[in-house]
Amino acid sequence: MHQLFVIDTVGFINYFNAFFGEKRILSARASNIIDKCLSPDFPNYKLIIPSIVLIEVFEKQLRTDERSEEFKYTILKPLIDNSDVEIKGIEEEVVEVFSRINDYGIKIENHDKIILSSALQMEVPLITKDGKIQSYLNKTKEIAHFF
Repeated sequence: MHQLFVIDTVGFINYFNAFFGEKRILSARASNIIDKCLSPDFPNYKLIIPSIVLIEVFEKQLRTDERSEEFKYTILKPLIDNSDVEIKGIEEEVVEVFSRINDYGIKIENHDKIILSSALQMEVPLITKDGKIQSYLNKTKEIAHFF
């Protein structure tokens, strides 16, 4: 049985913190799970990266062509080539979940709501640091989340 995990943008950036020049704030648990997802030694662990996560990385973190190229070859290509990683598009089912989310006035931003919808649609845990998503999931208990 596969253990699937969806990751949000902050989790993604923080896992690759050395590349992005960020301080590590990801928990040991989350780091360990992502390590397992990316390792061929743990074929039952799979990492789901919503495509919007990569769009945000390109938009907010990769300001130069040189940096974008470095990212493509050092991080993106190995992820694409890894059979234990899925880059999840915005499918009809994700849009349906997105349209049903009542965020109880929390006002989750649309890109974060897409990430949340991906995890909800797949019914798998979400690795997230986003306070609004955490509030929503603490209230609804629909899926597990951690960071």
